Amino acid sequence: MPSKSEAKRKLILEKAKQVFIRKGFTAVTMKDIIEECNISRGGIYLYFQSVDEIFMQVIILHNEQKLKEARGYLAEDKSFRQLIDEYFDKQKKRLLNINNSLLIAVYEYRFAHKDDYDEEFFYNQFLNTKTIVLEMLNYGVQKGDISDCMIDDLAVNIMFFIEGISMLGTAAGISEELMDNQIEFIKKMIFSHNQFQNKVVCK
Repeated sequence: MPSKSEAKRKLILEKAKQVFIRKGFTAVTMKDIIEECNISRGGIYLYFQSVDEIFMQVIILHNEQKLKEARGYLAEDKSFRQLIDEYFDKQKKRLLNINNSLLIAVYEYRFAHKDDYDEEFFYNQFLNTKTIVLEMLNYGVQKGDISDCMIDDLAVNIMFFIEGISMLGTAAGISEELMDNQIEFIKKMIFSHNQFQNKVVCK
């Protein structure tokens, strides 16, 4: 059971997440978060010193929750195709509701922070998301639906697809039809992985 301090810290992050979803990153102040949490200024500074620090912890917590949720799906012993369909359905819903996600805040933060520490932070978060995709693909390997040959490269390709379509959706918007077409393309790439790997030498 989490301590009172840990519970308070998590509550602040969950409330702050809602502020970042509504306002993005650049427009958010400590005052916004304090008001959302209904906490004193001194109280919040016991846990966090800046909006930047809070945002980074929000992203870490968000990604930890995504990983936990994904592992929960894997434990349900679904078919690999069902797992992939549900994963991309969730990605589609997220992209069609960008204004109700952290995507805009994440991109604003990236554009505002260019130092090595921030680059390392986002690379580590990329690896966290890649872990989710890789564990899904390994599940497919265990089920005998795809080969383990070049599975890491396949995971990276899926990650670049998700990142690319996310950026397009954030910057210019994307139609549901185009999104469906792109998702079907990436699914075909996953399920034709066996055919592709037979054409290369797997060491």
